[in-house]
Amino acid sequence: MRLLNPFGGSKKKAARPTGGRAAPVRRHRPASPWRGRAIRFGAVAVVIAGTGAAIGWTIQSGQAARIWATMTAGALQLTADAGLSINDVLVIGREQTNAGALLEQIGVSRGTPILAVDLGETRNRVLALPWVKDARVERRLPDTLHITLVERRPLALWQRGRDFTLVDQDGTTIEGQDIRRFHDLPIVIGDRAPGRAAGALAMLSSEPELSRRVRALTWVNGRRWTVRLDNGMDVELPEIDPAGAWTHLATLAREHGVLERDVVTIDLRIPDQLIMRVTPAARERATAPGKNT
Repeated sequence: MRLLNPFGGSKKKAARPTGGRAAPVRRHRPASPWRGRAIRFGAVAVVIAGTGAAIGWTIQSGQAARIWATMTAGALQLTADAGLSINDVLVIGREQTNAGALLEQIGVSRGTPILAVDLGETRNRVLALPWVKDARVERRLPDTLHITLVERRPLALWQRGRDFTLVDQDGTTIEGQDIRRFHDLPIVIGDRAPGRAAGALAMLSSEPELSRRVRALTWVNGRRWTVRLDNGMDVELPEIDPAGAWTHLATLAREHGVLERDVVTIDLRIPDQLIMRVTPAARERATAPGKNT
């Protein structure tokens, strides 16, 4: 039986039988539409099965990652050839950060496809630099990588035995620095001193003339500060209301010159009292014959 050409073509007319009555026409039951669909679905299933097997082999053999990497590299190179490649790295906010160390952390070179730069990963590498507190990394198409730095601000030198470490406003250590460059910063001593130094120094700055004479602060027993002045005198501040005691000392210094005497320690820990411990030389002079009347 010939199938009719569904897309057109010649059709032969059926010959009439000779004689009287026409021969009876046989009627054939039309093919079910599900039959064609089943055939098509079966063919698709065979293709899918074969494709799945090929994909499984590709994944197991590691070909997928290599193929994808090759395709991605090729596409990125096309963008670079079209002008989307790094020609400049613009950095804003760099003062202390070493330029060479920064470029090494960024890890790009001229001609690198700019779309290939992972901004998040690059930012994380920049944040690993000791001076960098925060950073923003952006693409400025077509050819510039734009980096904005927020650097740490040095606040004090943290002393531990004979070792000194630079710390910032947040109490974070800035490792690997030549502390001789920061010799004019106050020294803080104590296990938790760096984290409390910013608040203490802000409190002392309420009396500018007196605070300029501060050389070191020691955090004592996790409760209070002892302040060392430029003349070697120690000021023991109370645990409660140290700001009020500091203001009281500034007033006594202006009006009575207490800081110019032969005094080793000024104890302000007791409210409304000032206890001064004099130097041994001053004590000898005070007790020498003929000095007391």
